[in-house]
Amino acid sequence: MSSQLKKKWGVFSIFGLAIGLSSPGVVQAEDLMGAVQETAIVQKYCGGCHSDALMYGGLSVEHFDAARPDPTLTAMLLSKITNGHTPKDVSAADSTEVLKMMRASAMGAAGQGVPDEQTQVMFSRSLALQSKGASGWHDRWEDTPGNGTGAQDRTLVATILRETPSVKFAGTTESYRLMVSCRVATRKGEVRVAWANPPATEGQIMSVSVDGAGALQHKVEGGRAQGNGVGGPGATVLKISLPVRSLTISNLFADGNVVFPFDQMSPATRQDLSACFPKNENAY
Repeated sequence: MSSQLKKKWGVFSIFGLAIGLSSPGVVQAEDLMGAVQETAIVQKYCGGCHSDALMYGGLSVEHFDAARPDPTLTAMLLSKITNGHTPKDVSAADSTEVLKMMRASAMGAAGQGVPDEQTQVMFSRSLALQSKGASGWHDRWEDTPGNGTGAQDRTLVATILRETPSVKFAGTTESYRLMVSCRVATRKGEVRVAWANPPATEGQIMSVSVDGAGALQHKVEGGRAQGNGVGGPGATVLKISLPVRSLTISNLFADGNVVFPFDQMSPATRQDLSACFPKNENAY
């Protein structure tokens, strides 16, 4: 096989699940947005609300790099810009359907107008492709802002996504992103759940169960307004010990359960996170 043919084959191997811009199931190179352009669009249209300072919905794209995306984050972004649709929905839709999904989406909230239609569809396709595998655990090391880049100033973040049919809007999906973090220098751990497009409100009571133990009530406290640098609406921090098998959240949206499988987390990731989650009387 010639080197040129191998190169072409490699491109189609990587993007083999991408869907054509004009019709479902057709792979076309022009449908795939470059990492530099995608990163710029995320910063322009999403960075105003989802920054380190604002953390609207518990999400920050301030350090987003389309060349190394977190599938759980791209899935949440896709949900927001398509009004509750999933990567599978976008991949199965043609251009006209994708644009319908994006009407009155979160992109317009940035006050920057919206990109042309072709760019919107390409952007959605790219996010959908990068969201593959979001239902499994993903971990990364981040440099702690303002504290250098030394090994002791780093934070391990593990994320996973769950999706369920919307209880409010037919044909759409409610997405839940769980983020478990451990800052090495301070041994401070955090478990945060964020959601996209459901009706949960500040002060709502939900149930939290660790490893199948008796469920305890938890009040949703993400922040009534943007700008708190912690959670913002659409996210809440859970005071729990690090689950071994599972974390179940109930009654956050209607009466359904959302289960996050901690027994599927890699042993190495779990060991690193454990340093920040000593069992104490303040945890559930």
